[in-house]
Amino acid sequence: MKKIKILLGLAAAIAGITSFGVTQASASSYTVIKTKTYTQSPVYHAKSTTKNVYLWNKSHTKKLHNLKNYPNTSWALRASVTMKHNGSNAIYYSVMSYTPTHKKTPVYGYVWHNYLTKGYNRHYSHWNNLYLRGFTSDSDYLNYIKQSPSQSLTNKVLQLFPNSQLSLNLSHYVENRDALLDLKTESNTFNKSYRDPILLTNVNQLFYHGYKDTRTESQRFQAIEKALDAAGYTASKRASLKDYQIGIYYQNAPLKDVDGYTVGLILAKPAN
Repeated sequence: MKKIKILLGLAAAIAGITSFGVTQASASSYTVIKTKTYTQSPVYHAKSTTKNVYLWNKSHTKKLHNLKNYPNTSWALRASVTMKHNGSNAIYYSVMSYTPTHKKTPVYGYVWHNYLTKGYNRHYSHWNNLYLRGFTSDSDYLNYIKQSPSQSLTNKVLQLFPNSQLSLNLSHYVENRDALLDLKTESNTFNKSYRDPILLTNVNQLFYHGYKDTRTESQRFQAIEKALDAAGYTASKRASLKDYQIGIYYQNAPLKDVDGYTVGLILAKPAN
């Protein structure tokens, strides 16, 4: 009996040592060897909203969140981290969540980079008043305009130019206040990509949604259409602009960092 107790004690001790060794190996199995941080966080979304994809802690020892439970969430890239595991390197993204309502506390974690892809979460019917930086193509931006509740006016204005193609790149000139102002005085950068710009200040001012602005969307649209007609861009003239691309940006809520120069539209011909 004494021998049995001794053997059991040895077995327990060995098991304890083994268990401790496994825990230590797991904790040290992922080693950070390189980190790249970002001052302006790129936007990503999950490639799949149905698969189990986990956010881990930095040591890769604990699952924090399942991306499947965040079907409408976009992820801001905070850092790109190269981790070494079993002799191989893998790139993980340190990310922070942000949701359509912005009311939930953000979640953080590390996820293997190939589980994410660039751009906003594509469920645009849940999103409003997004900035342009997270769109990846003309068609991506157009889908947002067609689906987002905040972009009903934008969609209506685009239909006033039935033969002009939407350009995400040109839209950046509208959202970027300095670039739009420079267009009036310094056009070297703009002329590398475009020519014959049409910039109607009186029209663009009608896009601005001030804090005390009580106009309905219908009233705003009618005012924009009337201003276009008054500037000589009647329905027939607008329809003739088939060689032009159109850049447009609008937010339907009064935000502190949006002024009269960051909303509106511009048309131009591609330089090539």
